[in-house]
Amino acid sequence: MLNRKSFGFDWGQFITGILFLVAAFVVLRYPLATLRTVAFIFAVVAIIRGIAVLAGFSILRQFTGRLAWISLIMGIFDLVIGLIFLLNSGLGVATITMMFAIWFLVDSVGSLFNVGHLRVAGTGWFVVYLILDILAVIVSLMLFMQPVIAAVTLVTLLAMFFVLFGIECIVIAFARRNI
Repeated sequence: MLNRKSFGFDWGQFITGILFLVAAFVVLRYPLATLRTVAFIFAVVAIIRGIAVLAGFSILRQFTGRLAWISLIMGIFDLVIGLIFLLNSGLGVATITMMFAIWFLVDSVGSLFNVGHLRVAGTGWFVVYLILDILAVIVSLMLFMQPVIAAVTLVTLLAMFFVLFGIECIVIAFARRNI
């Protein structure tokens, strides 16, 4: 075993921080490319979510009974949206905020119909999930109201995350000199 007395300057964290700051610059400099990338990631996530929902359908049906058909529709919807965005990136970029709003609204409302099965896990889990679903419905409705602002906000929030994470990594790199 190594018996190291200090951590030293963390070059890995420092380089990671610089790369995140560069990524933030690129995101802000090329918002259309960023939206294309987000549309692609959205497509992949929607496909994975659709597969996951469909895979859990039969078990959910045992817990919720007839209401499980809503999850079946949600899973199919997720798959279709994901495939559309994957196969037509131009459409994805043009409609990304509206599609996010529709996706969030459909999934959130569908989840509200099936939240009852979480009562078995405990009232706390049920209440937390219920509140999160209601908040997701509100956010999706807000996205419908201002789709252009939502697109700009999406790019800006991503850039802000990269800046904050980059600064955090650089701070860690310097802080570890003294460890």
